[in-house]
Amino acid sequence: MDPLSDAASVIAVVQVAGKVWSLCWEYYSGAGDAKHDIDRLMGCTLALQNLLQHVRDLAKGPGASKLVASKGLIESTARELEREFKSLQKVLEPGGQDIPKSSGWCLEWPLQKEDVEKIIQLLERHKTTLITAMDCGQMYDADYYL
Repeated sequence: MDPLSDAASVIAVVQVAGKVWSLCWEYYSGAGDAKHDIDRLMGCTLALQNLLQHVRDLAKGPGASKLVASKGLIESTARELEREFKSLQKVLEPGGQDIPKSSGWCLEWPLQKEDVEKIIQLLERHKTTLITAMDCGQMYDADYYL
């Protein structure tokens, strides 16, 4: 049995994080002073995406037993991350307007520096929770075999 029965939720988070990253990239060219904030948000998003892909791969591979002890924590964190990324995606989506790239029009970054800082802190907390859950799973696995 798959230790992460909700592995689909992990995949969903990876997908929505990818969409957020892409939206950030669209803003980057016209961001001016916000480029540093966008860089930080993109880096944090990419790090979480990579971590979640690692969790997904671990859940599907021979190391799946290591996630049994922390399954609930990983799944709840994945659900929270999905909500956060979907909320951020709504903020970043340019109102459904189709703006031709050739028009020279640039998207205006919709977040203030303080908002970006809060989002990054929240994402970093979730990343720390996932890493801790994975570490706990490995410690549980090691204790089980002692």
